[in-house]
Amino acid sequence: MTSNQQFVGISRNALFRIDPRLSGNKLVQADLKEYVKNNDFSAAATTEQGYVAVASNKGDIRMFDKFGVRAKTHIPALGEPIIGLDVSADGRWVLATCRTYLLLVDALQKDGKNEGKLGFEKPFAKDSKPQPRRLGLQPNHVAQFQHETGSRISFTPARFNTGRDASETSIITATGPFIVTWNMKKVLQGRKDPYTIKRYAEEVKADNFKYGSDKNVIVALPNEVNMVAKQTFKRPTRESIAGPVRHSSGRRSSARLGRNEVVNSPY
Repeated sequence: MTSNQQFVGISRNALFRIDPRLSGNKLVQADLKEYVKNNDFSAAATTEQGYVAVASNKGDIRMFDKFGVRAKTHIPALGEPIIGLDVSADGRWVLATCRTYLLLVDALQKDGKNEGKLGFEKPFAKDSKPQPRRLGLQPNHVAQFQHETGSRISFTPARFNTGRDASETSIITATGPFIVTWNMKKVLQGRKDPYTIKRYAEEVKADNFKYGSDKNVIVALPNEVNMVAKQTFKRPTRESIAGPVRHSSGRRSSARLGRNEVVNSPY
């Protein structure tokens, strides 16, 4: 980040802009939006045009066209707390991360007096607010993930691939030693196989696409950072989920689950 760049900040009940060029307090007072009620804000993201999306631990999402004003669109809470937020460069798509699933929101209005406008620019009618697409792992894959790791699904904040003049085509997140990528085209087509995975021997601490492409992924592990080609990701199967990981006994964990293990595994 250069000294001329500005960025968004949130607290539990406020949205504000930070300008490093200011002397003393860097907070831009004119752009401060405080709420009397504690909204428990948890994440924020901006578009290329400066529109702002803000999410909360209550599970709701707000869309603003600028700072210091009321939200143009408010999407009520849909479930779990939102722990991460991303938006496409053009503002069309909003991506929220919950612990066990992702929410993909289409911010483009398809009908009514504001047809063609984004939810950042004009409010959705009360009866036509967008219905987020829920992106999650199939139950049998969840059971296998948990059998292999001994831990429940817990996604890291998901991101779109980004780049100058590049459209968003993929989504990436991680849970435990697994990286998961969704293909946007397959998601929008309603395909049953929209995601691929890659397993590591250690927990993935952070991951993102290389800037300007969705062909390579930057991966941060506990003791190293490396780049891997997305073509090495595989469809989730018993074998690809089990991976080449060996336990201390030297025996690879079984890739198969018993019937009772699948049924009783917590989701």
